Amino acid sequence: MHKNNIPLVSELMAADGDRTRDFVCTGGGWNLDYSRIPLSRDGLSALAALPAEWALSTAVERLFAGQVVNPSENQPALHMALRSSEPFDGLDADSAAEVIDQRERFLAVAGRLHAGETGLTDLLHVGIGGSDLGPRLVADALDTDDGAVRVHWLSTLDGRRFERLCRRLDPATTGLVIASKSFSTEETLLQAQAARDWLGSDWAGRSWAATANVDRAREFGLDDAHILPFPSWTGGRFSLWSSVGVSAAAVIGVERFRALLAGAETADSDFRRQPDVNGLAVVFGLLVHYLRRELDCDTLGIVSYEPRLALLADFMQQLFMESLGKGVNLDGKPIDEPTVPLIFGGRGTDLQHSIFQALHQGLDTHPLILVGAREADHDHPDWQRRQLAHLYAQASAFANGRSDGEAHQNMPGNRPVATLLVDQLDAGHLGWLLATLEHAVYTLSVIWHINAFDQWGVEEGKRLAREIRRQLDS
Repeated sequence: MHKNNIPLVSELMAADGDRTRDFVCTGGGWNLDYSRIPLSRDGLSALAALPAEWALSTAVERLFAGQVVNPSENQPALHMALRSSEPFDGLDADSAAEVIDQRERFLAVAGRLHAGETGLTDLLHVGIGGSDLGPRLVADALDTDDGAVRVHWLSTLDGRRFERLCRRLDPATTGLVIASKSFSTEETLLQAQAARDWLGSDWAGRSWAATANVDRAREFGLDDAHILPFPSWTGGRFSLWSSVGVSAAAVIGVERFRALLAGAETADSDFRRQPDVNGLAVVFGLLVHYLRRELDCDTLGIVSYEPRLALLADFMQQLFMESLGKGVNLDGKPIDEPTVPLIFGGRGTDLQHSIFQALHQGLDTHPLILVGAREADHDHPDWQRRQLAHLYAQASAFANGRSDGEAHQNMPGNRPVATLLVDQLDAGHLGWLLATLEHAVYTLSVIWHINAFDQWGVEEGKRLAREIRRQLDS
């Protein structure tokens, strides 16, 4: 055993010839290898008992049945309906039909933008949080440069960048998408107002709002034909699947966006059918639980050796930390154990030249998930092989360390690391992965007995900012 009774991965590997076979989970074309996490078979068995102990199967049925799972706001969480190809059975018939109609409306707009039928060459997408992170990840990962429009993502209030864009773009061929569930988010509305002024008097004819607040979009000056609504029960961090995804769909094309939705729908079906330890969503959630509560690791790195997933860590940061960063449980009582780790990450070889030194030889332990794709989708397959070589090399170095060099060269090893690989990254595989990560979060929320669908800490910060702004303006 290692200090603090943490098993040594090297000893676990040496003593168990089947470990690299059994400590692996597959699903949706993805392979999660967690054999390099210091977890014994007894420890794995203890983790496997948690879903039944916390009645995960029942909780999953409540989620998909449209029951209230967000008690602080008295809301269901039916984002799965947004990617369902059939009327979702957790909704009444009229609501299910409306969801499909809303999807077809925003995809029709995206199709015209992608095909160049609108005459636009550029699109300003104004949104923050879930109205930015998911769509931007999808566009960055799946863009093949075959569309007519370029999307410029505006999230934080960055006046310098906005002015630079205005100097470079032609307002006559630039459109605007305002993505905001409430249509009241300060950062979004300020930039939308500035963009509206820059676009000119005919701005409304080439602008769209993706929102759950149709009345406020009308007040802003948009007519109903340019308002792309989505249901009020759509949580911000799940809004990629709604009309908020219109800009991403405009970049990658409707066919790929439908494939993204189909991959996510398959993940929903997998999770609903088998909410047990055999599914990747549950296994991923259980591993986060083990790292956070058993090993007391307060960070988790998402490191992408597939460059198209460079923004995956940003997406997961919001998904996990906003969902699980809670201090009270569903009964309103203080939680006496740690919950969500701090998520960080980026592109693998970039991080190797910045933070990996500290991760290898520093005194703190920071678990990592190394993400990659085995096959290239470009004309430089050797580059893809080199990425994979780095991924496997780092996985080995973190797990095994080094002890045969000088003191300054040696590394302790036993740093928890897992690999998450797909043969080739495409829209379907990406959709499956993102939905599976959502279900991993829900799994953790059930085991930790917390509400994964509210974010009152975010709201309090906004309230205080409004008060301070009034003082600054006076």
